[in-house]
Amino acid sequence: MTGTARGGVVVFVNPRSRANRRDPELARTFATVVGDAGRVHAPASLDELRAAAAALRATPPDVVAVHGGDGTLHKVVTALGDAFGETPLPPIAVLAGGTMNVVSTSLGLGAKPVAFLQMLAEHARAGLPLELVPRRCLRIGEHLGFVFGNGLAANFLAEYYADDAYGPKRAAWLLARTAASALVRGPFVRRIFKRFEGEVRVDGVLLPRTRFVGVNAATVREVGLGFKLNHRADDDPERFGVLAIHAPPLALIVDLASVHAGRGVGPARAFSAVASTLEITPTMAPQGDSTREMSYTIDGDLYRVAATTLRISVGPRIRFVRPRALGGALAGTRAPELLSAPPRDTMEAAR
Repeated sequence: MTGTARGGVVVFVNPRSRANRRDPELARTFATVVGDAGRVHAPASLDELRAAAAALRATPPDVVAVHGGDGTLHKVVTALGDAFGETPLPPIAVLAGGTMNVVSTSLGLGAKPVAFLQMLAEHARAGLPLELVPRRCLRIGEHLGFVFGNGLAANFLAEYYADDAYGPKRAAWLLARTAASALVRGPFVRRIFKRFEGEVRVDGVLLPRTRFVGVNAATVREVGLGFKLNHRADDDPERFGVLAIHAPPLALIVDLASVHAGRGVGPARAFSAVASTLEITPTMAPQGDSTREMSYTIDGDLYRVAATTLRISVGPRIRFVRPRALGGALAGTRAPELLSAPPRDTMEAAR
């Protein structure tokens, strides 16, 4: 699939991503690389991001390049979706520069950010077509994203974010601690595997269980560290993969190799499907009031909401730019993989 250049390159840089905190001049470097072929935005807030996205509606660019992690990509795609409505979004180029780059890894879009951006600018100046990779996103309430999870996924992220010393070592340490705790049935594994309780409907059909280790939905397979938890995300390009895990921690150990290889959790321990809609209704609070709260993650960003039902559906089609089609100089790098993105890697103020 190809796209035709129309209006230059627009770059969104997350000033709070790890790469930008390490190199505050990175946005200026990108601006130099783009030159007269486009412009660079480094929004300091979500309001600034929404305003910049809305301004693109009148004259859509050739391509929108996003530098940051999966959380940044999720925020930018949401802002573009709000701005463009039913109009197709401009092609997206992922300049993977965050702690979590699961989307680019899953789709084989890893590339050196500066070299990738330089090639994009050259293609825009020459009016050359781009090779595009179409992929649906999820619509999760008012947000757009690619990977959703509650229960286990949200619990793990809460522990991950509890220490500012985030990174691969902390992710690996948490996995090891979880495994060790599982062997002795300790309090830590109980905290990580605290179950979500509620009703889950997949394409309108109520699942027979009401207690889950976690309910996941995704249009990409990987969750980090090479684990392809959402193994059915590629089954249907117009729908998304669903995984509802219900087995206890020790029972899931046998699935680790299978998940890493992309075969998923066994059917005796999880329900899996491809779907167009997923509705999740948390159990009413013990006090008997009407408040239902649920924590969940979208692309590594944590949310906690009080709602009766959270509805997930198929979002707009996103057209990603394939880096390797632009030139051999981009090849040879894989985006770093972690299980989560730290709060400071979002465009919201640090929590």
